[in-house]
Amino acid sequence: MQTHPAPTLHTDLARPVCDRLARGLMLLICLAPMLWSGCKKSPTGEPTGATETTPQVPETPSPPEPAPAPPLPLLTIPYKKIDTARLFNGVQVKTTFSAEFGGTATTERQDPSSYELDLQLRVRVPKPHQSVEELQKLNPELSRVLPDLELLLQGAKVSPLYEELYDRKVASLQTNLSHLDALLSRHNFFDIETILEVESPVTHRKALLLQSDMDVDTDGSDGDRVSTLDSISSTFQPFTSYRWPKRTQRPNPFLAVWEKRLKDTDKDLGLPNLAAPRLKELQELKINLKQQIVDLKKQSFLVGNIDPYVVLPLPMVARKEGQPAARIGDFCVIIRGNQLWPSIIGDAGPSYKMGEASLRLCREMNPRASSNARAESDLKITYLVFPGTAETPRSVPALEKWWLRCDALLGELGGYRGELTFLEDLTKPRSTPPPWDSSFIGPCPDFYGPPSPW
Repeated sequence: MQTHPAPTLHTDLARPVCDRLARGLMLLICLAPMLWSGCKKSPTGEPTGATETTPQVPETPSPPEPAPAPPLPLLTIPYKKIDTARLFNGVQVKTTFSAEFGGTATTERQDPSSYELDLQLRVRVPKPHQSVEELQKLNPELSRVLPDLELLLQGAKVSPLYEELYDRKVASLQTNLSHLDALLSRHNFFDIETILEVESPVTHRKALLLQSDMDVDTDGSDGDRVSTLDSISSTFQPFTSYRWPKRTQRPNPFLAVWEKRLKDTDKDLGLPNLAAPRLKELQELKINLKQQIVDLKKQSFLVGNIDPYVVLPLPMVARKEGQPAARIGDFCVIIRGNQLWPSIIGDAGPSYKMGEASLRLCREMNPRASSNARAESDLKITYLVFPGTAETPRSVPALEKWWLRCDALLGELGGYRGELTFLEDLTKPRSTPPPWDSSFIGPCPDFYGPPSPW
């Protein structure tokens, strides 16, 4: 039987030490990760002691990448409507606006088409009428006032004057299209309903029937009959086409005004360095003023607020070729409702305008009429013009004679019903009524004519 030797003292003492070393080593291995994570690194990358108290400097964060800028918004105004407006002359305006992208400002400011205004004017030319029914819509009394109206219209035709008038109106619009303040107004573009050539089948008396409105004319002066007279409107002129030689030495009330205008024009002509257009304008003005001063010294004229007269467009009374439709001095009867007024063609007006009468006649129609207020804005006034009836030589208005002549001309056209108003001569003192008839102020009730001479 084999026996083992007993352990020695050295062996017995070394075993506990080894065990303790083994346990320490195992503990160190377990704690090593924890100790390593608690260590700090030096700027060189070497770990520092866990007990290091130097504060750690935080790293500065790098700026974020900038986001790309969004593109600038584009200007998009391809078409824009503006509210409908109306100019002072009655023209209805519809405006549109458009914008588009172009070149640089330096380039575009040199191109006129890069900033421009297009004007387009649209008008409708009215058609004339020639039936009793259509005339009756404007004046329901007309067929009663003129008993032969239907007979007259059966052979009537629309006068070429109507088309000529609208040709001139359209031409005026075309000429002034770039000058809005000079455009013919809506009222004056549509100021005539019809112009008819009528003739009595019995007497063959011819007449022009015009259906229009009534604007106010304030022109004219006569120093023989009216020594003082104020200009009534901004467009006032002391002349009318109807004129006659002066009979007295009393000066025209506007002679001094025109002589002063001539002196002022001479003074302006003496100024240095006048531009050629201005020089030409002044020279023409001087020639006109000198001729007008001669007229004021030698001629007398109708007076708008005293004499009954009608104004026709110049081309109707002064044609370069052919016979005029009417002449200055021809008689004319105005009809409104069932009333009639005698007058003459006393003045020539703008070539594109119809429907105008003296202030005296306008106030007969409408007491409120003035240079700023029409007697009638609607197309309710009938003008009967009798071509070829002017009397020569021209002389001072004789209203009784005018009444009698118009009365006879209406008779030749089939007669009339209603009142042909007798207009008193305002330049003469009122005649004293006979003592047995203190209420007499004009025509006898049963006779619409001038009062008989007493």
